[in-house]
Amino acid sequence: MEPFLTVKCIKSLKEKGLDVRKLIMDDDSTTFLRTKKAVPNITKSSDKNHVVRNLSNALYKVKETHGGLSVKTIKYFKKCFAYTIQQNKNDVEGIRKNLYATVPHAFGDHSQCNSSWCGFLKDPSTYRHKSLPSGKDLVGEKLREALQDVFQKHAEKAEKYIDLGSSNANENLNQMIAKKAPKAQHYSGSESLSYRVAAAVAQKNEGHKYILQVNSACNLSPGKQTEKRQNLLDKKRSTKHQFQGTYKAKVERLKLREQRQTSETTMELCEGTTYATDIELSATNDELEDLITEIPMSERKPSKISPLSPETSSIIVADLETTGLATDSSIIQIAASSYCTEDTFSSFIRPQNGYIPKTVSKLTGIELHGLTMFSDMVPVRSMGEKEALLKFVEWMRKYDSVLIVAHNACFDARILISAFNRHGITDHLKSIVGFSDSIKVFKKAFPSQSSYKLQHLVQQFGTDLPPVQAHNAVNDVLVLRHMLLKIPSASDSLRQSAFSVEHVSLQIKKAQNKQKNLDGYDQLISQNVLTKTQCSSLASHGLSVKHVQLTFNRAGVDGLKDVLKGKIKKISIAAEKLARHFSQATS
Repeated sequence: MEPFLTVKCIKSLKEKGLDVRKLIMDDDSTTFLRTKKAVPNITKSSDKNHVVRNLSNALYKVKETHGGLSVKTIKYFKKCFAYTIQQNKNDVEGIRKNLYATVPHAFGDHSQCNSSWCGFLKDPSTYRHKSLPSGKDLVGEKLREALQDVFQKHAEKAEKYIDLGSSNANENLNQMIAKKAPKAQHYSGSESLSYRVAAAVAQKNEGHKYILQVNSACNLSPGKQTEKRQNLLDKKRSTKHQFQGTYKAKVERLKLREQRQTSETTMELCEGTTYATDIELSATNDELEDLITEIPMSERKPSKISPLSPETSSIIVADLETTGLATDSSIIQIAASSYCTEDTFSSFIRPQNGYIPKTVSKLTGIELHGLTMFSDMVPVRSMGEKEALLKFVEWMRKYDSVLIVAHNACFDARILISAFNRHGITDHLKSIVGFSDSIKVFKKAFPSQSSYKLQHLVQQFGTDLPPVQAHNAVNDVLVLRHMLLKIPSASDSLRQSAFSVEHVSLQIKKAQNKQKNLDGYDQLISQNVLTKTQCSSLASHGLSVKHVQLTFNRAGVDGLKDVLKGKIKKISIAAEKLARHFSQATS
């Protein structure tokens, strides 16, 4: 279909007086051969992007049989290829010689190099490759032969590369046409198709002002809003066009492309094999399990800071008493107070396991005997944890965008959100926009204190307040509120130092992952393959040792680097050590 339409279009244009002399296109079809037969005087330029892409595809095929060829090395050869073509325009021999010299240069053989670009010839004593792994020469005779074969084929076609073109402008026009005449709507069968295509061509050539010109030609008012919109779009187009030609824009495009490719590769790697011919018949059960096991990907890191507005957020001062310090500890008392009013909330909560440790009872004065709770030996009304959490949420609903403030808020936030998770009522967390730690405010207001415990602060600066009853949630909340009200602009400071619910949830999940996975890394730690800090980070991101080994089995060192990125430091060294460890374990 493509060759037929190309020939038909060129003949049609010639009949209208437009002589097409050159086609810029890829080398993947017989279109030009057929066109040349119909229009003998036409010539062709290969598309630069397609040429580089074809080289990339050839290099990735080499990678399938030569594990030593990394993605970074492939990028190096693509860059060398592009530079060779760019720096030797209209010089066939220059392109050919440099392409022949590219692979030997990477392997440390500089006999064919040119001093205009080879750093080794300029200073052999200090030369290191800038873009090859660790700056060292590549090794492996079979790999060298395979790469030389790829570059030799391109060197033999050097005359094709002296006048490369770009089909980007045509691709851009195709996108415009696709927006005005979407294929899914079958406008090709509509009488409006020619007008839609003409509109796209006019926009490409003239910008959006063509709409005003069409209106004027039809004796219609251009329209003030239409003109305003046209000026805005054309200004945006002009600014973008000017920026696209700059070095900064090119660097940004390359970065985005690399990020997109890395993201796609990592997703495929983590997902495992999804399709292969006769896979269920040819693989054992254990092999099938490895093939379908998904490797956890890094979740999007939530913002630590909550986007709070001083005009809309309501500050609630809160405190919890718990059965311990662990994340899964039960809450035995919640107390809260509005920062701006005297409105308060308090509830005693029966722990799920029906047990309060004696050490906790000694600190808080809260005890549980059967189903009855006591505070300082006085019976108090109590309820289950889920019921108490829902009552607390209901009390907070009278306030908009609640910011919970606590002394050492990281602890209270972790315990509170864990409790919501435990009872499956996390939807109710939507009423909480974040948490803030009052300790940060006191450190700013009262610097250089020996302690920032609430009791100490009250002794030093709150002599007019009643004494703090340590580990009594209601008393702690009231005292903390009054202490904060003494500090000018405390509310603004609390909002500025807030952290989000999502941030706390992620920290809880990381802690759970670490507890689940870290023990499996004992061998890697004892053999100095990874440090304990690195293993803790990997475990907290949900990666077990099995996941790390599967990554190596599926994609080698490059796969390890992709999966480790953003989780630990010194990725390249860690990936190499892991690769050696797993290789020795299977040999």
